[in-house]
Amino acid sequence: MYTKASLYENMVHSKSSNKLIFSEISPMWSERLNQARDNISHFALIRSQWYRELTISSACVIGEAYGFSSSYVHKCKTCKELGFQFMYYFLIQSDSGIENAKLDFEDHWNKEHYETKTGNKIKVDTDLQIQSYPLSLNS
Repeated sequence: MYTKASLYENMVHSKSSNKLIFSEISPMWSERLNQARDNISHFALIRSQWYRELTISSACVIGEAYGFSSSYVHKCKTCKELGFQFMYYFLIQSDSGIENAKLDFEDHWNKEHYETKTGNKIKVDTDLQIQSYPLSLNS
């Protein structure tokens, strides 16, 4: 479910430029990070599940932008570093750090990888944004 603010942000942005915004690049993680900031207790189990997903290169914020692929790990040093930033700031629950990482990623993506997302549109089921699949600690 998208918040009114994120829907408005998408509508205004899409009319004003051809650049993608964070919620278009990684829509599932955009919604999760917004929920973590606004609606989820710092001690909720879902936070640890999402953190675990942030440690998996194909399932993290950057992996989603690449179509849930870890191909960026060996192709783009900046994307790899940004993936670590999202993981770290989520762990320490730094809203300002996450917001800065979003802006940095948005800027980097539009400068270096814009064709990746616009040439290969990825549909994300919005119901998945509030769900997390169970992860085994042994995987």
